[in-house]
Amino acid sequence: RNMEGFPEILIKIFDRYGREITVMAIDHTGWDGMYKGSELPSGDYWYVVKLNGERDDREFVGHFTLYR
Repeated sequence: RNMEGFPEILIKIFDRYGREITVMAIDHTGWDGMYKGSELPSGDYWYVVKLNGERDDREFVGHFTLYR
């Protein structure tokens, strides 16, 4: 929602060990739960959303659970 105002937005997803799983930009279609061609297991994952806007460079962090 309203991501058009942030053309440089980046979303990073990490596993519980801090390993970067994927990096998505505004034109990315989403994350399929895969890492290097393999399905990741159910579990907790963390994200960082960097707005990278001209007037708004906020960063949001959070976590979610992937269920298989």
